[in-house]
Amino acid sequence: MQLVGQAVKHKTFGPGVITDFSNKIVTICFSQGDKKFIYPDAFISFLTLKDQSAQSEITAKWDRRLQEENAQQQRLQEEQERRQRIRTMKIAPNSQAAFHVDGTAIDQIFASGAVSSGCYLSGSAKGEPRIPSRLKPNSACLLTECPENSPEQRRIVGAFMVEDDFFGDLCGDGMVKIHSEHRLYLHQENSLMFWNYFDHGAVIPRWGSPVFKYFSNSTMQQILFDVKESLADTEEGPSVDAFYEYFCSVNRLPEMKRNA
Repeated sequence: MQLVGQAVKHKTFGPGVITDFSNKIVTICFSQGDKKFIYPDAFISFLTLKDQSAQSEITAKWDRRLQEENAQQQRLQEEQERRQRIRTMKIAPNSQAAFHVDGTAIDQIFASGAVSSGCYLSGSAKGEPRIPSRLKPNSACLLTECPENSPEQRRIVGAFMVEDDFFGDLCGDGMVKIHSEHRLYLHQENSLMFWNYFDHGAVIPRWGSPVFKYFSNSTMQQILFDVKESLADTEEGPSVDAFYEYFCSVNRLPEMKRNA
């Protein structure tokens, strides 16, 4: 919009003409002399362009700016509330989970941004999505696979934090949302044996029918620490470090240190 040369009216100084416009400052010549104003703020409060279509354009731009500022303020407020909710939420001791998956489906799972918790296998809710009620923003999840027609040689082939606005007790569809940043895929040479982290005696347990199982925060910390150590000198090292640090932070756990 060409402002220089436009006629204006000021609530106090009366009519004038814009003689310069630069760096959001308009200079207007009134009968009393030149005055400077901030653009576009002054045109909302006490200046009006004689050209009504031009004035309407300025007003519309101002309204859009206000809407954007209000939306940004709303986003900041929601982010603060989310962070406060995470800082103050009660940390349950067994709010981590391991999922049984087909190893070939991991890319699809990460691409979709969610993994299914399966369905209830009995009771009045049989066939309905299983509600992952213990999973909260502090929860990490493992993706595990077991070769078909083999003993329970279950391997950890992936891991992710749940999305930081995910609360499982509100998850009616049984789809656990995957964090957009804190996720990792473990190749065969870096995968860990799942049951090695649990006391089970001489006989390796059977997984059974459920899609996922809960386990302790301390066990998950040990698994993620071991993953961090095994990938320390690889390309994935920095992202795994960030994953581990985030997990410890939201679970209010001191970070484990490497043995000397």
